[in-house]
Amino acid sequence: MTSESRDWSNLRLSLEKPYKDTNGVPLKKLLDVSSEEEFIYEQPKSIDELLGTRLQRVFEERGNTVWDEYTPDWAENESNTPVVNDEVEEDEDEDEEDEGEQTERKKKPMNVEELAKLRTDVVPKLMQALNELMISRDVLGVYLKTALPDVPSEGITPELNILPSNALASTTVTKHPVSASVQAFNAQLAVGGKDEALRKSAAAFRTAAVSMRRALASGERYWTDAIKARNTNWSIMPAPLQYDRMTRRSTDTNAMDVCISYGLEHSPTETRANSIVWLNTEDGKGPLARSGQPYRLCVSLTIENDNGSKTVSRSSFVPKDNQDEKVEDVLEELQRETIDREIFAEIVNNVPGLILAPAWVREQTVSVEISQDVVLRLELIPEADLEPSPLAGSDPAVNAICDAIYHSMRLILLRLHAYNIEFHHPSNKGKSFAMERPRPLAGVVELVLYYMFVRKIEKHLNELVEGLRKAGVEMFLRINRLGETAGELIALLAASYSADEQKKKTIGGEILLRIANLQTFRFTMQAPALLTAILAQSISVIHSMGQFDELLRHEVTRCILQRIYDLGRDKTQGPVKEAWFMDVVA
Repeated sequence: MTSESRDWSNLRLSLEKPYKDTNGVPLKKLLDVSSEEEFIYEQPKSIDELLGTRLQRVFEERGNTVWDEYTPDWAENESNTPVVNDEVEEDEDEDEEDEGEQTERKKKPMNVEELAKLRTDVVPKLMQALNELMISRDVLGVYLKTALPDVPSEGITPELNILPSNALASTTVTKHPVSASVQAFNAQLAVGGKDEALRKSAAAFRTAAVSMRRALASGERYWTDAIKARNTNWSIMPAPLQYDRMTRRSTDTNAMDVCISYGLEHSPTETRANSIVWLNTEDGKGPLARSGQPYRLCVSLTIENDNGSKTVSRSSFVPKDNQDEKVEDVLEELQRETIDREIFAEIVNNVPGLILAPAWVREQTVSVEISQDVVLRLELIPEADLEPSPLAGSDPAVNAICDAIYHSMRLILLRLHAYNIEFHHPSNKGKSFAMERPRPLAGVVELVLYYMFVRKIEKHLNELVEGLRKAGVEMFLRINRLGETAGELIALLAASYSADEQKKKTIGGEILLRIANLQTFRFTMQAPALLTAILAQSISVIHSMGQFDELLRHEVTRCILQRIYDLGRDKTQGPVKEAWFMDVVA
């Protein structure tokens, strides 16, 4: 390694704080940056001003008696000066000293021991001060010799006179100029550091303002929702306790103490006791303080097809958006859920008395086996677990039947409430009550049985009509599946089922079948599965599909033979015309 490569090792950097820039201009202390991006520097002060400021601080911090209280070490006398520390005696006069004696003790001259101690304390400090002064003198002499080599140096140590004139040399390190981007970043840091406290204060005030605004809006919304609920005729009552409280404390002075009852007026007492909701006082959690997830009563029919696949159809369900809920809409949803639970409880009570089909009650589910291929289910399901309607692969006609069952049970529930009012009326006590209690499950099962029965009959007749039309026989078919109005249908569904036809009118329909514009057949249908054929000569009750097929085959054959017989007589003349005849017995 050459000597040139070691030039960096000879470089000496100053360890003191830089006070000049690269151009030799003294650096000023930056105090602030104005909004116009101008730098504000600290104004220079003279030595007299600095010294005066420091002396003023001494008097301000320590008081005007700072020099009076100062006592040097040599003036202290801890060892030989008698100290008044006598023991406390019974007589107080012996504990006090005369003022004259104290004054005499203070003016007493120092003895040999005190002078020796003072010499021991002062001499080392004087020697240290002497050495510092000599060192300062030598340093100043060397500086003067370096600056003025021709002027002889006097008073310094002789060994320092032999030093060359360039003994003290300085090295100047040039600093690169600060780029504009770094200068701008430094200005941003200075402004950001200064404004940090302002930003924190602004954030605290902003949070307090938002909290106050939310509290004000929550209070206004509370009473606005209460007025809206009252205007829509919901029952508002005073709340004995606050929401989610089991007891009331004496310190509770909350004025928001109203609740809303959304249950039906003539529902059971337990249902009405559970149908109470409080208005919400917390922001961002909806108008009502409701607990738990909502449930919905679903009516579904599972039908097994001829190929073995199953088609599941269900009552309609459309999920709702919970954003910007209105208090009226939420109360309607809560009332719907309460009605669904009351209907389901009534259906569970009707299961033991059901005689039309076997039924099972499981956890929040009632299953009724209509036939080997059809199962009816009524169940309470959380809305979060429900799929939007319609279901994939469902039958629209069966979906409509499920919707009809769902809404008809609500009307039957109202009839049940009317029955309870009449039954518990004081005027009917002690008398025989002729009105029978409505049974929703029996009417629903009867309706489903009748629907499956009509569906099978319609399928059978459609196949017959389609085959005869392909053969060239003119056919006319009209099926009136339900002969009652909506009010009559609800009344029939609400009536209790009995095997005695005199006690209950059942649901029914009518079928008209005309073959080749010659003869018309009329069939009447009655729930749950009763078919009656009204013929020209007789009225017969059909008990099975085999009997129905045999009747249709016989009547269709007779009509076709009659048509052939008429055509043969029209096409022939003379004695041959009389040769045409028809064997009805065959």
